[in-house]
Amino acid sequence: MKIKEMKIKEREVSLLITSVVVGLLIAVQSRAFTDVSTVFGRDTRADAFRELQILKKSNEKLEDEISDLQSQLSKANDQEQSLKGIRDEIQKYQILTGRTDVSGPGLRVTLNGNVQDIWLTDMTNELLSAGAEAISINNIRLIDVTNGFDTIPNGEIVLNGSILKAPYVFEAIGDKTTLKAAIEQPQGILQRMSQNLTGVDVKVEEKDLVSMEKVL
Repeated sequence: MKIKEMKIKEREVSLLITSVVVGLLIAVQSRAFTDVSTVFGRDTRADAFRELQILKKSNEKLEDEISDLQSQLSKANDQEQSLKGIRDEIQKYQILTGRTDVSGPGLRVTLNGNVQDIWLTDMTNELLSAGAEAISINNIRLIDVTNGFDTIPNGEIVLNGSILKAPYVFEAIGDKTTLKAAIEQPQGILQRMSQNLTGVDVKVEEKDLVSMEKVL
């Protein structure tokens, strides 16, 4: 009986020791897993933080580059606008001096009858004031060095050494609607002519294309 009891106790002690050992192993393994998880968690957060830092710096660099490019684009646009303005002025000068062919929509005004040179001067000034880019009369292009209209002793009108004869045909390049409205406005050139001249026929035509050759 005592031997049986002793065996039972030995078995219980053995089980207890085994349980304690297993418990210790489980505890150690659990702690080791926790430590590893903590390490991995800390490294992951650290890596994420470093990535955020790199991303932030990359974004800041990209923003600087975008800002620089926008500044360069703005300067380029300003320069392009300046160059366009210069080109436009050169083109206007070339047209004014007759150094280039010119064409575009415009107006044709035909005066047939006894018209004095002063009326031809007024018609020219009216068209220029209305924005005409180029003007010709009887195929003679008016440019910056044109001397103007003169009347010689026999009553004929002279322009740059050429004698003009009726009908006097003006051609003007520009906005045809604006040009027509300018000469037909109340107290404009056509109304003044009709009030002061007799026997003068006037014909006004809007043209889709008026062409003038350069003055050699």
